[in-house]
Amino acid sequence: MKFKKSYLIDLSILLVPLIIMIIVTPYLPEKVPIQWNLSGGVNRTVDRGYAFLLGLIPF
Repeated sequence: MKFKKSYLIDLSILLVPLIIMIIVTPYLPEKVPIQWNLSGGVNRTVDRGYAFLLGLIPF
């Protein structure tokens, strides 16, 4: 079966976030802020592994 150009574009759109998260995750701090209040303070933090899972949401 021959891949169409649109399939390759779709596949690359899915793979780019995964590749970026694999590269960036080791450089993230242990705790990553994911929620801030109106005054700019951090309300919620998660471990970097959970931040990696957030990067997989497009899948």
